Amino acid sequence: MKKPTHFIVVDDNRTSNLICEYAIRKFSAEAEIELFTDPGVALDKIKNEYRPDNVDDITVLFLDLNMPSMTGWDFLDAFNDLSEEVRNKFIIYILTSSVDERDKEKARTHPMVSGFYSKPLTLPNIIQACLVS
Repeated sequence: MKKPTHFIVVDDNRTSNLICEYAIRKFSAEAEIELFTDPGVALDKIKNEYRPDNVDDITVLFLDLNMPSMTGWDFLDAFNDLSEEVRNKFIIYILTSSVDERDKEKARTHPMVSGFYSKPLTLPNIIQACLVS
C-alpha cells in the first residue's frame, strides 16, 4: 500500500482546518495539504486542476457536512458531475460535528463516501482512512 501524500480538507471552520492540518502533518510531514473554507472554491480547484493525466496519486478528502454556502451533501452532488477518471482519484470521508444518525446512515450508504468521522480529526482516523487507499 502506498501512503497517500495529498490531502484536501473542506470545512468552513478555520480552527477545524488547522487541527486537521496538524493531525495530517503528524501522519506525514511531507504531505501536500490543501485547506478550503469554501466548498465552491474547492470544487472549482478540483474541476480546473485535477486531470487524469496530471494526478498520479490518490487524494484523501475530508468533508464537513454543515457549511453555510454549500452542504457536504451538495458538494458530493456537484463532485459526482466530474469525470469518472477524476472522481476515482479521490477517497472521500465525512468529517463532521453532526450527531444526526441520518447523516451517519446516509454516509454509510453513499457511493462516494468511504467513511464517517466525528471532529476533531485524529491521527488514528487518518491511519484508518489511509488503509483504504
